[in-house]
Amino acid sequence: MRVLNWILSMRYLPHVIVYYLQSKKNLELLNYERDLWLERNRFKKYGVRGFLFLLNIFPEYRSLFYYRTNCKILSLFAKGQTNLYFHTPSSKIGKGLVIWHGYSTVINAESIGENCQIWHLTTIGKKTTLPQNDKPVIEDNVSISTGAIVIGNIRIGSNSVIGAGSTVVHDVPENSVVIGVAASVYKK
Repeated sequence: MRVLNWILSMRYLPHVIVYYLQSKKNLELLNYERDLWLERNRFKKYGVRGFLFLLNIFPEYRSLFYYRTNCKILSLFAKGQTNLYFHTPSSKIGKGLVIWHGYSTVINAESIGENCQIWHLTTIGKKTTLPQNDKPVIEDNVSISTGAIVIGNIRIGSNSVIGAGSTVVHDVPENSVVIGVAASVYKK
């Protein structure tokens, strides 16, 4: 089984090369996110073995890696998560972004802080109306649960949780839990 895993991991050799050719700043970001993903998924592998493990198991991690390195050609070797779309520039997304499952997820925020978690079936973006800069600002340590919709020129405060299936169209204060369609603050 180990030999089979080693053979399957060979397709990620270009990924490892791109990983280590990154600038010092981007390499620190990639190392932080790699270790965070391994920790959140309770895996004990670190370094290159952990990186290969994440690439092999999590297509959403591959998508984030392609996005952070701006090297989508690597998806010829291994596709990322289908229907996971990034429209926010990587420079406006803080370190430590974790995407759980990632299927059918759109990320189009003005900015996203550090250590945020986003679950699948989530839409973050503009309302269908003008103006053009009608995107949410998501601060640090925010969790956006499955099926949530966060739209418009709003601010989601630090350490907040957006409940599953919630529709958020107004500002959310720091340290809050919001739930429901036309979400309201459940707990501060």
